[in-house]
Amino acid sequence: MSLNSGDMEIKFSWVLTRDRPKGKETVKFERSVDPLDLPNSSEVEGVLNGSFSSFRTFNIYPRFFRVTGSGEVRPFAMEVNDVSADLILHHGSSEWWSFHDINSLDAYGCGGLSGPMAVIVSEETPQGFLGETLSKFSIWGLYITFVLAVGRFIRLQCSDLRMRIPYENLPLCDRLIAICEDIYAARAEGELGVEEILYWTLVKIYRSPHMLLEYTNTD
Repeated sequence: MSLNSGDMEIKFSWVLTRDRPKGKETVKFERSVDPLDLPNSSEVEGVLNGSFSSFRTFNIYPRFFRVTGSGEVRPFAMEVNDVSADLILHHGSSEWWSFHDINSLDAYGCGGLSGPMAVIVSEETPQGFLGETLSKFSIWGLYITFVLAVGRFIRLQCSDLRMRIPYENLPLCDRLIAICEDIYAARAEGELGVEEILYWTLVKIYRSPHMLLEYTNTD
């Protein structure tokens, strides 16, 4: 606050504490008062030098808050009238400020007190692993992560399935296995010419779907 230059700023903050979620037990809401709602700098200066006892500030903070499961503090969108109050400076052995809500409708329920009051609506957070996960990623983040992970897994399982059919879904592979065993036997006996003929026969079979079906037919 600078009274000499005429620039003045007032900030009001709420620090709220709850049991869960873990890591976000304490949340904070802070807002600067709109310059149009601030008192004149002369009024504030008069309170500080003892000429006046208080000054009034309008629309300091919203009356109703909502604390989300992710730890955000949001004012209600439909609220129109914010809290206005008189800030009173008390002199004595030590100076201290008091906050008097000028339109406190619920002062009777608070024992007649007129200090800072707000109505807080805290979203219910599930306990355990689910509650901690939702507090970190929110329901949308958890949903997107789950969909992407499951979708990628399914896509990996089903991708290029058409290309794997000739190698994984053949009716009967005994003839192909016999050709492969003959190739190994020809190599072991040193019959390289026979090995080459069998090798290219096997390649030719795999290059032709018709021949592949014929060699693996159960009939």
